[in-house]
Amino acid sequence: MRTLIAIGLAALTAVAPTPPAQAAAEKKYWHTETVQVMTHPRQVGSGANKYWLVERDVMETWSTRDGRSWSAYRALGAKPKSAADVAAWKRDGSPKKWSYRTEGMLVELSLEPEKGRVTPARGGPGFILGQTRLTFEELQAAPTDPEGLKAWVQKLYSTPGEPPFDMSKSGPTIYENLMHRLPVPKGVREAAYKALSSTPGITVADAGKGRKKLTYRVAKPGHKMRLDYVIDTTTWLVVSSDLDTVDNGRQLLAKTWTMDIESGWTDDEPAVPAAS
Repeated sequence: MRTLIAIGLAALTAVAPTPPAQAAAEKKYWHTETVQVMTHPRQVGSGANKYWLVERDVMETWSTRDGRSWSAYRALGAKPKSAADVAAWKRDGSPKKWSYRTEGMLVELSLEPEKGRVTPARGGPGFILGQTRLTFEELQAAPTDPEGLKAWVQKLYSTPGEPPFDMSKSGPTIYENLMHRLPVPKGVREAAYKALSSTPGITVADAGKGRKKLTYRVAKPGHKMRLDYVIDTTTWLVVSSDLDTVDNGRQLLAKTWTMDIESGWTDDEPAVPAAS
């Protein structure tokens, strides 16, 4: 009887699914994909047929536990922004490419995706946060309470021999890095969310589907900026980041965009992003 029980338990163990956390821990790369959409900051076209273009591009990064990393980029193409822009584009002869010079630089745009590229990171292995290059083990040991995490981050951003880094002037991007770019444990991401949500100038709203939207605003004479983050509260990962900037009552297109972000462990090797 004991033999039969042992055989039965062994069979159950053999078919038991691998827990998600364990499966993720066995994967090779921490991977982040960011798709950015923005209006090109200058109209194109000729004569009276001027129109705006919307650009899409994708950026990806891969990091191994020993600190090696790769990055990839691909412009996914541009297209007329609105129905009025489509009409002006057609009157302009429906070009598939555009180019112009500004401040001595050649700017080139295309309806079609570029070939893209993937390159290994320069410098030694490690994960950069502030002024410090960290190991994977140091990231895993990061504090999981908001106050402890704040102190840890402040130390990493401080320059030896100078006054401590002023966290009140840092804005929210410090904590954002811990919620998608760096492979920290879920508890650290949750602490980063709590630290970020308590940052002066941050407001929190329900975004539905188990998500929260954190908004950071800056308002100065002649200048307004709004930065939105949407965080999945089951994983504590940032899933989108939108920036809106207005200068002297006009949209500053070079600093206005939306980003969709996906992060997680993968075994897929670094490669040029898909043209989609």
